[in-house]
Amino acid sequence: MFQHQHPRKLLLSFAVAGITSLTLYGCQLGKEETKVDPNHSAVKLSLNLPASMTGADSSSTSARGMHLAATRSSPCWYPGVADEEPFRNGYNMNKFMVSAVATWTCVADTAIEIVNYVPHDGDIHHTKNDTQADNYKSDEPTHYSVSDDTATQTTVRLYYGYDRATPPTADSHPGFFLAWNKTSDDDLAGRIVFDAMEVNPQRENKEDPVIMRMDFTYSAQQKFATMYLQFDDNNPWADGLRIEVTQDLLANPLNQVFTARGLMAMKAQFSPADGISELPRLQMFTVADQLGEGATAAEFADLSLALPLNASSGNHLGNYLFTKTDLYFFDADQSTSEPWDYIYKTVTASTYRGGRTTPASGGTWLPFDPSQDMIINALQLDANYFTGSACAAVGDDCNALLNAIIRDGFAGQEKNQGADPGDWRSSAIAAPAYLSTVYPNGSDWTDAFTMEFTPAP
Repeated sequence: MFQHQHPRKLLLSFAVAGITSLTLYGCQLGKEETKVDPNHSAVKLSLNLPASMTGADSSSTSARGMHLAATRSSPCWYPGVADEEPFRNGYNMNKFMVSAVATWTCVADTAIEIVNYVPHDGDIHHTKNDTQADNYKSDEPTHYSVSDDTATQTTVRLYYGYDRATPPTADSHPGFFLAWNKTSDDDLAGRIVFDAMEVNPQRENKEDPVIMRMDFTYSAQQKFATMYLQFDDNNPWADGLRIEVTQDLLANPLNQVFTARGLMAMKAQFSPADGISELPRLQMFTVADQLGEGATAAEFADLSLALPLNASSGNHLGNYLFTKTDLYFFDADQSTSEPWDYIYKTVTASTYRGGRTTPASGGTWLPFDPSQDMIINALQLDANYFTGSACAAVGDDCNALLNAIIRDGFAGQEKNQGADPGDWRSSAIAAPAYLSTVYPNGSDWTDAFTMEFTPAP
């Protein structure tokens, strides 16, 4: 119902750039080295997220492997959802967002493993990717440095586009930054920053995310990662995206182990409609057990919807501002055609904003040019709908109309089906705690992507 051609392509093309850089970085080093510190290999950021949260099917390894053939054999590719469907429903939105966290924690693990084999001297070294060579690749690093800042903290910086004759200096801005501080077997904290503008300033799609930051804090009790993405100023509708994933290491594995929250800050409506100036909010709250059975509550708030019926005759059912909530109780097994137990989508608030030209009667189904009475009958609305205060005047409540449309599987969406199982999932998403801001400081992007990390005392 809320499809847009760009969102997942933007996010995952951004992630693929990071994957490509990191995986190829390992074979672009200027010389072979022996392993520096075997203890570093104990650092693992990947959250072991179930396939039901990242978009892979139940045989995720083989499914991911098939997908990798087209993505330079990256070990960090998580499929999320189909390109055109990230916001088709709340469950797709969950997979779209969580797959990004799965990707980047895996990217970090790749980098951490690689730097076990290079000197931790803080010097800037060149890779085999020479800007003067015929096989130079602009999206792969030309230089790198690894430093042990303290006895417990290591920092990795990758630089892009520098000639060997004029290498980067300590004041140069890296395209990729990763720092982690491990104080015990269980306690780990750090940050990743990936600057797409630095890596590929000539990128083709000016609507892509321009920079990403992910903070992580792991302990014996839980693993927690939060990601911030800022979109290019040229993106007409999206400002930023924030995703949080928590893994409870002490929970019953058949109860709430994983919790994911997501929020997208918007600059405009996906599909603008006359008479609507509000900005939408897209927010998600998901829970899952260790095996991948879980539930998603997603709220698409203040969305615009235009319902043109026949352009030739000028038949338009009007413009609407509404809020829709999606509940999806999903299975661990994603290999079936219907990998869910219960779906309940409902419009919780709506207002008519004008623009209706549909005649009261006299319409036809073939050609498709229906009138109000036909729509009332087809959607089983009250006989007096579209009159009085029943979605007739600007500002009226139109929940009955929009819920009837959703009930019938509008725009190819799954219809409401199944019954609330009344298990732990029902309690876990009864009152979802949505994120309140996409910004680290709560108000804007100021200092959000500084390439430095100081662990909390």
